[in-house]
Amino acid sequence: MPAGGESSLRFDDYIDDAAAWLNLLHADSRFSRTVVAGHSEGSLIGMIAAQRAPAFAYVSLEGAGRAAPVVLREQLKGKLPAALYAQADAIVTSLQAGKSVAVDPDSPLVALFRQSVQPYLISWFKYDPTREIGKLHIPATIVQGTADVQVTMEDARALHEGDPSAKLVVVEGMNHVLKHAPDTSSQAAVLKGYGDSSLPVEPAVVQAVAASATA
Repeated sequence: MPAGGESSLRFDDYIDDAAAWLNLLHADSRFSRTVVAGHSEGSLIGMIAAQRAPAFAYVSLEGAGRAAPVVLREQLKGKLPAALYAQADAIVTSLQAGKSVAVDPDSPLVALFRQSVQPYLISWFKYDPTREIGKLHIPATIVQGTADVQVTMEDARALHEGDPSAKLVVVEGMNHVLKHAPDTSSQAAVLKGYGDSSLPVEPAVVQAVAASATA
């Protein structure tokens, strides 16, 4: 966390950190190649960091193919009463325009849109994964599990449209945390597998990352 606390945090801070590591590893003679592998929100962080610092290849692991405001609206719609969703939608619209909004401290929306987190959201909202992946000039791989209830095949296809030269790896039955979902009968069943430490990371994920380093 920055010295100024939560209100000083920006999405670019994470990108800058990742890019700094890439520069450090690139300058270290012990490493011949550096591959950026970003999971979930880290997918977007990684693809931008790979534009700003040397990298041999890039791998998106269950990365969103839609900009954060689109995903946020989708997650909130249907889960909030209509009037409350309308307020949330208006706040997101304002943040997209780079303008902070006063939120009633007693509102159920304050946890998500409190004043101190709005600068971070504004800095995050300006990035569109489908545009950013298209700016890469290195080999890219998109790994997507069919049992992911947070990021879907729609996201993977959107990323692939952003960079048609990228390799798309679809892993049947894999959930968002890169493990095989033992039960895909419902969203609750898939989520239950998140906390099962006995489930190994899908071998296909390891293979995809390893292959990107030798392409």
